[in-house]
This record gives sequence, C-alpha cells and structure tokens, in this order.
Amino acid sequence: MPVYKDKNGKWYVKYKNKTKRGFKTKSEAKLYEAKLKLDDPEDKTSPIGFHDLIRDYMNTVEKQMTYASFYKISNYVENIIIANTENKRIDKITELDCRSFYDKLYEMDYSTTYKNDILSRYKAFFKHAQIYYNLVKDPTRQLKPFKKSFEEKLKKKEKDNQVWTPEEFTQFINQVGQLSYKILFILLYHGGLRIGEAQALQWSDFHDGKLHITKSLSRTARNGSYEIKEPKSASSVREIPLGKNVSAVLEDFKASESAIAGFDESWYIFGRIEPLARTTITRIKDAATKKAGVKRITLHEFRHSHASNLLGQNANIVAVSRRLGHSSVEMTLGVYAHIIKKAEDELVSKIDESSQNLLNKEKSPFSKA
Repeated sequence: MPVYKDKNGKWYVKYKNKTKRGFKTKSEAKLYEAKLKLDDPEDKTSPIGFHDLIRDYMNTVEKQMTYASFYKISNYVENIIIANTENKRIDKITELDCRSFYDKLYEMDYSTTYKNDILSRYKAFFKHAQIYYNLVKDPTRQLKPFKKSFEEKLKKKEKDNQVWTPEEFTQFINQVGQLSYKILFILLYHGGLRIGEAQALQWSDFHDGKLHITKSLSRTARNGSYEIKEPKSASSVREIPLGKNVSAVLEDFKASESAIAGFDESWYIFGRIEPLARTTITRIKDAATKKAGVKRITLHEFRHSHASNLLGQNANIVAVSRRLGHSSVEMTLGVYAHIIKKAEDELVSKIDESSQNLLNKEKSPFSKA
C-alpha cells in the first residue's frame, strides 16, 4: 500500500511519481490516495472504495455539524458501518451487498430508532457518491426503514408519560439548594427551553419579562470546551414571555447577581463568566430528584413537562408551538399527540356533563310540556 508513516509519526502517500506528506491520520492519507487514483485515467481501480467514500462524506458533513453530533455519528460509522462492510469499489457494490449489511444491522441489539439512523446514514453515502463520484445506480434504493416492535411501541408510550405534574415539580425544586440551579430548573419547567438554550442565556437576553432566544450551547466543542452556536432552527429564534411570577423570580436573581463586583450584562445567567456544565446540572437534578422521591426525568423532559401541562389545560396549540420554537404546528401535534388526545377526552367528558339533561325525561327539551 502506498500509504506510510514517517519517523515523526506523520502519514504520507507515495503514488507513482508523486509524494505527499504531512497527513495527521491514516484516514486522511488514504483519502488523498483515493483521489489520486480517481484522477488517474490509467488506474483501473479509479472508482473510489466504499470506506474511502465514507471518509470523504464525513469530511464534508463535519463542517455542517456541531462537534457533539459529528462525534455521535463518527462512532457508529466506524464501529458499525465500516466494521461490517468491505472497502469495495463503489461501482461494484450490489443490491445483495447492501441487503447483507441491512440484515446484519437488523440482528444487532439496538433500538429501531438507532438502527434507522444508521441505515439513513448508510444510504446517504451512496447519494454522496452519485453527486461527487458519478455513481449511476443507487444499490440501497430497495432498503426500507425498520419497523418498531410492539415492545418498543409500548416502551415509547410509557416514555411519553415521563413528565412532572406541578406538584411533583414543587417537591423537586424544594430539594434544590443552590440558587442558580433552582432558577435554572424553574425556567426549564415554566419556560419550556431546551437545555442548550438555557445554558447560553446572558443577562442581555432578559428584559421586559421576556427571554430572547437567539443562540444555544453545544454540549461539547472540538477543543474540549463549550461552543455557542445558532439555535436548532430559524423557528427556535423567539421570545418567551415568562409571566409575572417567573419574571419576578428572575428579576430578584438578577438583583443579587448585579451586586457582585464586575457584573456585566454579558454574563451568562447561569454560570456568570462561563456557562454551567450540563454534567453538573444533571448531577444536581438527579440528587434533588432522589431526595424528593419523584420519578426521574431527563433535562429535556422538563420541556416536555411544560408543554404537556399547557396542552393538558387546553392551551392554544399554535401558541404552544411558537413558545417551544417548533418549525410547525404539525411537529407539535406529532410530539404531543397523546396529551392532546387526553385533553380531547376530557373535553368530551365536559360535553357529557353539560348535555346530561338530554337524557333526563323531566328536564329534556324533547319532553312534552
């Protein structure tokens, strides 16, 4: 193989009369080698190999993702897709090859959602090949998404109910000691923010009783620190009215923070100079949950709790959708269909109460005077 490592630990490529040095990883060197072959009309192996194609794809999408998302994808690309496929020329990969990988993936002990995420990425490699490497035929076009088992559907239904009632939240918040964390959990529960949106909040984002959501914090950045980025979508840029009670709590917190020497509006609401770390937030949440004796929920389920409580009280679905920063009302309906169904059932029950005279012979409008 014309890919080598020098005495300094750097990789280099030798191909015919060309030598290229300075590659940090073997993958980068092999990708460069594949491109040399592709550009060489005399090389009969010029169509790029599947694993080289994958690495080219990953180099492309890395620029479009947060580090956390890219790391998650890289993990299963290397350990599941590359580990269970051959580095065949892409023009030699058949429908049977793809079905073979599909069958292997089906047998793996992962959730259907995770398998479908992997399958979707697998199919995306061939779309990439059609765009950049002149692949004529997509051999994955017959592969359909996996269907969830009855057990998974049942677990999802149970998971959908993992929200806190106002009473459970009160039990929980009474066990949180540190003021900054207490205020954070109040905003997550009563504001419906995503955790990254809350972490990225600065005092300049709070005025007139509203939070102005314009950014989010990524869990991990490439240099090992945090990364402030654009929100999840354009619809995530929004104003969240807090109401007089929650707003007053946040105003009081700001008054105590502004008394600290060096206070500035650019301070993060939760963490001051540096935003609070998600791992610490989760640890404090779990400890207070255990003390309160309430069921354990994730940080994202504070947001679900907020939406569920609003929809359970027959709040306007459009207003709730905008408050959450969803891209459409249809998205809100999809996520909270079970809550809306419950609210509809309660509505029908109220109709039955108000219309019970129809069956009362003495009071019914159909009875003869």
